[in-house]
Amino acid sequence: MNKDPLNNIRSDELPEPYSTISAKIGIKNTLALAEIVGGTYIYFPKVDTITRPHRNKDIREEFNGYNHRELAIKYNLTERWIKEICADLIKKERNKPLDGQISIFEV
Repeated sequence: MNKDPLNNIRSDELPEPYSTISAKIGIKNTLALAEIVGGTYIYFPKVDTITRPHRNKDIREEFNGYNHRELAIKYNLTERWIKEICADLIKKERNKPLDGQISIFEV
């Protein structure tokens, strides 16, 4: 017979934030987390702060200078954000000399 009272606890019997967390990761994992951070204030940034750099890298790789709208739809962003993410690429493309154009420094 197991006399550990924690083995008989259900998620809905726990106070917040334990009940919400345990509904996602289980009581055992919630209690393990409480052992690590219990009694402290901990801030978890939104998940997109982790995924944003990877998303932006993908957008920059797919950007061809004209596909703002397609990328905005694909990544659920505004065209303005796509332009902001790719601003240095746009500037570089606009400042690139035209084919056959020589620089004033080459004269």
